[in-house]
Amino acid sequence: MNEKYLKQLNAELAHEFHLFTMEHPDWCAQNVPQGAIVVLQTDDTDFNAWARGVAEKARRTEQPMRPMVLVHVRELRPEQSRIVRADAELVAS
Repeated sequence: MNEKYLKQLNAELAHEFHLFTMEHPDWCAQNVPQGAIVVLQTDDTDFNAWARGVAEKARRTEQPMRPMVLVHVRELRPEQSRIVRADAELVAS
């Protein structure tokens, strides 16, 4: 896998995880220590190794090192729009 793909997947998962934490603050408080590095994991072993490696490399530069939590994303809902209603207006050229 190329790094561009891995970065894109990580960005998409990070966005989804951000939304998840907004909707489930209690889960986050129970599972992710304040200030922890969150490493998102999937069923893709190549992605998992890459994501963890990036996090561990960054973590080694910290003093003291922050805790690190692996969050295993087990399932995602199908992508869908949240738009409930839309109107369109054609602009004449």
